Amino acid sequence: MIKDFSDMPEEELLKRAIENDIINLRDIQLKYEMNEREKYLKQHKYTIWSDEKRGKLCTYLPDDSKKRGIRLVRRNTKEELDNCIIEYYKKQENEPTVRMIFDTYIEEKLKYKEIKKQSYDKYRNNFTRFFDNSYYNMADRKMKYITEDSLEEFIKTIIVKQELTHKAFSDFKILIRGIFKYAKKKKYTSISITNFLGDLDISRNSYKKVIKRDEDEVFSEEEIPKILGYLRAENDIRSLGLLLSFETGMRIGELSALKYSDIHSKKLYNIDVIKNYISIERTEVKIKDENGKSVVVVRYYPKTKAGVRNVIISEKALQTIENIKKINPDGEYLFMYNNKRIQGRAFNKKLGRVCDNLNIAKRSTHKIRKTYGTTLMDCGVDDSVVAEMMGHRSIETTMKFYYRSNKSEKNKISQIEKAIGDI
Repeated sequence: MIKDFSDMPEEELLKRAIENDIINLRDIQLKYEMNEREKYLKQHKYTIWSDEKRGKLCTYLPDDSKKRGIRLVRRNTKEELDNCIIEYYKKQENEPTVRMIFDTYIEEKLKYKEIKKQSYDKYRNNFTRFFDNSYYNMADRKMKYITEDSLEEFIKTIIVKQELTHKAFSDFKILIRGIFKYAKKKKYTSISITNFLGDLDISRNSYKKVIKRDEDEVFSEEEIPKILGYLRAENDIRSLGLLLSFETGMRIGELSALKYSDIHSKKLYNIDVIKNYISIERTEVKIKDENGKSVVVVRYYPKTKAGVRNVIISEKALQTIENIKKINPDGEYLFMYNNKRIQGRAFNKKLGRVCDNLNIAKRSTHKIRKTYGTTLMDCGVDDSVVAEMMGHRSIETTMKFYYRSNKSEKNKISQIEKAIGDI
């Protein structure tokens, strides 16, 4: 009777195979060594040629100490030359550059789903921007030889040369922290990046100052009725999308990925009130495909860690949705044209044309969202409700980045007169 080995652990199968001379350990070892050699030889990008005069085989190896960044290597045989190449790349593996560490670090984060493809692409773009430049190329420096002094010099140089804002520096710092923490874990550096960044003293004067005027960040209380009236009169699919954005404060990526199944009505328990709301469950993002080309896709989860949120919608917003259904009753998404989902950039273009037609300053669709947040706070909506509707984990985020005064000059004067008059 033949025994069934299908449920036997792999370790036990291997042990029995060796015991019964089915597998030769020496063959396995030789195969492994060949694979290891092949791995290092594949990293070599320089041509190998024959110097017939000297009877040698030649190639180049990288060498930072040489003017051209390479050095010539000659050996008598192919095996000797291969051994030289393998020895070089083995050493490089033990003394990796910042670029090599970043590549491994970022691929691991994507592999283990610690970041999404959109963040992966952003990190790669930021690495090129901050680490791989002509005036301070940190990317190709060996991690082993980077000191705290040279790291501080690098950081301050990038801030000044690239005129970084405080926000841009935050993106830069995320990469520095991630790369150096990973390098310390792998024992490529002794720098404790947490302590280093904690001690790093950078004057706020070093950062580029960006002064944002309220009138550039939100639509004013005089402009809002003009725009809303114009959008309702236009009554096309893109105009109605912008109108719904004013009425819900949704991000434009969330708006363009909205489906009819996301819109709900619910009778609240024990009270005669109907709650109408939109469940935000997906958003549009831009990523790079396997060929490195930027593509726009729908991502099936919300943008922030605040999680899936329900945005309460008014009777006006419900009417806007009904008007959208009349134009696009059977589409998979609310906003479609020629059977294709309308992308976020199309709404931005539409808003630009609306502003031009109304002779008001052009602003992006994100300014609609800021206008919505400002309106909720000015109307006395509870802080916790404002944060919930905006999809923020705290009202501090809304207050810091989204609240702007959009009162008319006449209203401002009236409020000051009233306030001072009551003293």
